[in-house]
Amino acid sequence: MTTKLFGQAVQRVEDDRLLRGQGQYTDDLMPGALHAAILRSPHAHARILEIEVDAVLDVEGVVAVYTHDDLAGAMAEPLPLLIPHPTLTHGRTQYALARDEVNYVGEAIAMVVAVDRYVAEDAVARIRVDYEVLPPVVGIENARDGDLLVHDDVPGNRAARMEQQVGDAEAAIAAAPHRLSLDLQVERSACMPMEGRATLARWDTDSHRMQVWTSTQTSTGVRAAVASKLGLDLGQVDVITPDVGGGFGVKIVHPWPEELLVPMAARAVGRPVKFIEDRREHFISSAHERGQLQHVDVGFDDDGRLLGLSVQFWHDNGAYTPYGLIVPIITRPSCWAPTSPTTTRSSSTASTPTPSSSPRTAGPDARRASTRWSGPWTRSRPTWARTAPRCGPRTSSSPTSSPTTTVCSSRTAAR
Repeated sequence: MTTKLFGQAVQRVEDDRLLRGQGQYTDDLMPGALHAAILRSPHAHARILEIEVDAVLDVEGVVAVYTHDDLAGAMAEPLPLLIPHPTLTHGRTQYALARDEVNYVGEAIAMVVAVDRYVAEDAVARIRVDYEVLPPVVGIENARDGDLLVHDDVPGNRAARMEQQVGDAEAAIAAAPHRLSLDLQVERSACMPMEGRATLARWDTDSHRMQVWTSTQTSTGVRAAVASKLGLDLGQVDVITPDVGGGFGVKIVHPWPEELLVPMAARAVGRPVKFIEDRREHFISSAHERGQLQHVDVGFDDDGRLLGLSVQFWHDNGAYTPYGLIVPIITRPSCWAPTSPTTTRSSSTASTPTPSSSPRTAGPDARRASTRWSGPWTRSRPTWARTAPRCGPRTSSSPTSSPTTTVCSSRTAAR
């Protein structure tokens, strides 16, 4: 490492190209690729009774249709839980395409591959799903009460519980000349990149190599997931990240269902396939984060010096926990500021309410002299695609209809 630039302005090298409109994003690549569109759940919580896709196969320009029944092997299993933790006793992940149940508005149910996005979206509108609507679990308070469950096999909606402490915070607070208690609410946030989630894949039949272009912050993780789920050697998969247009953490969650479904479809139909998320989809099907409730007890002296600090927080994980307890864990250190007392306790609990417009959240992060966290999540089911999709006619067309994608309802998910 060199120190020659300390104290000097660092010249940026990428601005000129981007400011002149010469950036190259995933949607700029392979204009002739087939397009994928996703049927997403309009319900925050519902049981899937039947999916009817026959009407889609008659649409001119439709190439293939996938539901969970069309997925096989590893693709039919739940998405990976990326970062396990001993306290994450009830981690859950979703399927690439929902099986039996949906747990947030925007969860993927079916995918249509067609000659362009217009045909794909028109075909998605013809898919009929029979739902049994179930009561949603909305918000940390309702999840914490546990009267309604996101997942039947997650008692009390608690995904994990973690406690950490240094010294005896409660005794230090009780003995302090001054004490203060407060409750804080940290609102959920959503990332808004210029280009949302986007994936393009091409299968080379001669070299038996999969090429994937995806708007991600973690190309190596996507590469490993594609290889694992499609039964390929890691050396057979190339993942390229073009200009991303902003990641902000939402693109570090991986693999997204589309990052597996698109390569699967490209290999099955023998043509490049592209998925480009629109803004509405991004609002309801990408991850939200950092929703928390925090209870803080602090003891301090006449000079304002902290003598004891106890923080308990509950974290909204959303319907699933694909990224483990990362957000609760990184919340906890923020309680240990440079001015922190020597007696501290933080406790966090990760709960999993069913979201209404986005699918993933992380666990709670509480700062007390000990840290514990526990929280509810939603169900996980297998998710990956199979090599023999149901296919419709492959003739091309020039549709005039406008795209219409997702429908948004009463619940979201988070990271």
